[in-house]
Amino acid sequence: MKNRVVKKESIERQFSLLRTFLAIIISLAIAFVLIYAVSDKPFKDFMTLMIGPLKSVNNLTTIITKAIPLLFTGTAICLVNRCGQINIAAEGSFFSGALANIQELGLVDEDEYQGAKKVLRAAAMTYVAATAVAIIPGIPPILHFILCFIAAMIVGSIFMGIPSILHVKYNAVTIVSSLMINYVALFLGLYIILNPLRDGSAGFEASYSFQSTAILPKLFAGTRIHLGLIFGLIVVFIGYILLNKTAFGVQIRTIGTNEKFAKYSGMPISKTIVVTSIISGMMAGLGGACEVLGNYPRFVYTGFTNHGWDGVMLAVLCYNQPKYMPLAAMFLAYIRTSADALNFTSSIPPEIVNIIQGIIIIFIASEKFLSLWKHRVIVKNAENELLVRMSGGDTI
Repeated sequence: MKNRVVKKESIERQFSLLRTFLAIIISLAIAFVLIYAVSDKPFKDFMTLMIGPLKSVNNLTTIITKAIPLLFTGTAICLVNRCGQINIAAEGSFFSGALANIQELGLVDEDEYQGAKKVLRAAAMTYVAATAVAIIPGIPPILHFILCFIAAMIVGSIFMGIPSILHVKYNAVTIVSSLMINYVALFLGLYIILNPLRDGSAGFEASYSFQSTAILPKLFAGTRIHLGLIFGLIVVFIGYILLNKTAFGVQIRTIGTNEKFAKYSGMPISKTIVVTSIISGMMAGLGGACEVLGNYPRFVYTGFTNHGWDGVMLAVLCYNQPKYMPLAAMFLAYIRTSADALNFTSSIPPEIVNIIQGIIIIFIASEKFLSLWKHRVIVKNAENELLVRMSGGDTI
């Protein structure tokens, strides 16, 4: 029986990887067709999309820098997904854009919408928390950015944890609690940044300058790659260990797979959901602090990032497995850097990358894609096992 289970898991893993590979190939083929339709030099532009970032060291460092925040939010989303709080693979649709428009168009289900909002909300507020500590003078160098991290992680865990607490303790309607807390976080953060923390002499909407002791050091001189890369890889490692090597991880996976079974097995469902949300909020918070302290001398308000939605997309790419997160983050950062390079050298709109991302997610998240082929392989393996048993060989 154990061998049979291992074989089935191996087949599932092989088809997951095959589905990812084919999704990327199909999306690139469609991208070429689109480029061919609008470009006067389609082959050159397509090669720019494919290998443009490899032509300079600056582009390579840009890829790594763009991947850093994705390590945090992607791992955070993996945790809450595995606990069953966001079921992104159910329908296989993902779209990156304005939250209200996404939900109104019905492109994601309610759990996906609220889950992504929680991560976006946590990430936005952690920028504010890190900024508030980073402008304080007189704190020793290493201690300063550690305190920024702690502040951001606390705020991230609060804004990720509150909706979960309200849901499990008071059975609060998720859409109401999440929406209200979202507005509180949004406007409270804007008020803090644009009023008490705003530098009136800057001439634009920006905070006071960060103290030099709070800014994360660069890992390599002359590049933008900062210490946040190390912290991001540590977070990925922690996420992997937590999910796969601990008893708490077993609870997370069981609740996400079959909540009724977990309940009748005596697992603390409510506690696990809340703690998972808090841990995820801390990861997102640390990522927010690393992003703002590693790249900017002050907080400049220009709108909100899509790092929360990026995390959802990366979790889909990784099948909610943190161990694949570095590769997925680098891939997403690569194609976005390619889009920037393409935009500089041609009139091709960068939105083509959004098309590639959407197609990849559609195919990867669709459980029906390659399901017939997978079924045939499983049946063939079962028939082979049956023949072995009938011939008197070793069975199970």
